[in-house]
Amino acid sequence: MDTNKPFLKNLLEAKGFPINERQGKLFDEFCETELVKQNIELIKNKQQEMIEMWRKKTRISDFKDAQFSIPNATVGKPYTYKFDLTQEVLKGLNILEVTLKHEGSEFLFDKEKQEITAKFSEAGQFMIEISFNLEGETPEESSNIKELKVLVNSDPKSLWKNLDSNREDPYWKEDNVSASAVFGAKKLIVGSKRGRSHAHEGIFRDDDFSFHYSEETNWGIIAVADGAGSAKYSRKGSIIACTAVVDYFKNLTQEETDVLSDAIIAEITESNENHQKAISSFCITHLGKAAFTALNSIREEAKIKEAEVKDYSTTLIFAFIKEFDDKLFVSSFWVGDGGIGVYASEPNSVSLLGLPDSGEFSGQTRFLTMSEIFNDNAYIARIKYKIVDSKSKLILMTDGITDAKFQTDAALEKIEIWNEVLADLGGNNEDNCEVIFDDNIKQAEEQLMKWMDFWSPGNHDDRTIAILY
Repeated sequence: MDTNKPFLKNLLEAKGFPINERQGKLFDEFCETELVKQNIELIKNKQQEMIEMWRKKTRISDFKDAQFSIPNATVGKPYTYKFDLTQEVLKGLNILEVTLKHEGSEFLFDKEKQEITAKFSEAGQFMIEISFNLEGETPEESSNIKELKVLVNSDPKSLWKNLDSNREDPYWKEDNVSASAVFGAKKLIVGSKRGRSHAHEGIFRDDDFSFHYSEETNWGIIAVADGAGSAKYSRKGSIIACTAVVDYFKNLTQEETDVLSDAIIAEITESNENHQKAISSFCITHLGKAAFTALNSIREEAKIKEAEVKDYSTTLIFAFIKEFDDKLFVSSFWVGDGGIGVYASEPNSVSLLGLPDSGEFSGQTRFLTMSEIFNDNAYIARIKYKIVDSKSKLILMTDGITDAKFQTDAALEKIEIWNEVLADLGGNNEDNCEVIFDDNIKQAEEQLMKWMDFWSPGNHDDRTIAILY
């Protein structure tokens, strides 16, 4: 279809030269003139060129005016942002260079990957310049600048103060403590850290732990406790409880522990109700006495101090354990929140040795010093035992760990959550902190303490964890 005639006719009419009927033949001849044809083509090309110039100019202007932003960064943390050129606001653009208008921070732009990598040294709003042009253009042809701001937040950890606790206080104790030991063929690492909320106010670590392993009997005892934040001497209550429990089992005679060992061996060899009753009887008697001894030790301290027993309120979790060839016997007592479980990777399973005491409201729990714990033999329900594969890990935790890593009581019973926690201990975390469970227990102890510095919004309480592996 010949488009030259309509095009030229419209052009002439627009300029005041309409074509009438009498001029029809003349106009046809005019359109067929070679020079006219060339000029029409030239005009069309120039029009298209002007349209394309306008399209480019408006596209550049649109991007400069667009509400385009990149994610916020955090001081000291690696930052990565990749420009997605399929995103509507970036379609048809070439990002040539990206620069940070601020000194002192690491900032690189990889043009091939279209990716920013950075590490910011201070908080604030900083200007970034994006040099760009349009698809089809070369960098030499033209480049344009769009400015945008990147918000760099302070590292939340840096906002917390780390004030010393009062060393003159008669109940002062170290803010952070760790330990490790060999338990026969197994190994134990334990860490206890003052929470950020306590450090921020310069108050004491309320958590504590204690343990002992007998080379003569091959029995071990591990205890962790969390003093109530509302009780003024709870930091002492937690260590009294742990120490009293450990001392109780240290003072058991070999004749007494042999009774339990014989019953366990018999149960492993051939499970029956009589063996189970013998094991349960020992556990109820001695774990119950150990817990009651811890309570009496707190009562004695309160009497000396002329204080109330509730001033020493504390949770208490402890486990009395022994290996029998390829089996591990674990008996436990649990009052309060936190958690104790036996984790096995093969087969993938977890045995929760009790249930946490959670109150009606967040932060509520029960404590060893409450009368209801021992009234009417209620303590018996808090005593459990389990015979598991010796390769299993036994883990005792205060709520500073469980609240952050499990979040709900129900999650404590879910193997998939335990798998996530063990993967976290294995280095699957934003800090890349890994606890290596091998023969080097001092190294594992140090790694555990570093791991316990993990960041968990809203969870800044003391943290204590004991892992037998």
